[in-house]
Amino acid sequence: MKPKFRIDWKKALVFLIVSAGLSVITGSFTMSLGILLLLFVADYLLADWADTRKRKREWREFEEELRREREAREKKERQ
Repeated sequence: MKPKFRIDWKKALVFLIVSAGLSVITGSFTMSLGILLLLFVADYLLADWADTRKRKREWREFEEELRREREAREKKERQ
């Protein structure tokens, strides 16, 4: 069975580097871990939002194409 999500290892590496840097700067492992989790959540939410916008746009384009085809067919039938 395939996993339902794919991990972008480049983003994960960048997030880990940011988290490690914050851990060194602040001296708090728990704060850097919390920020790492927030980065992953924000990334997921942004990706989901972008995917939803893309699907809605594609659906509107599909409906518009169907409407044009229907109007062309009706126009042809009237002639």
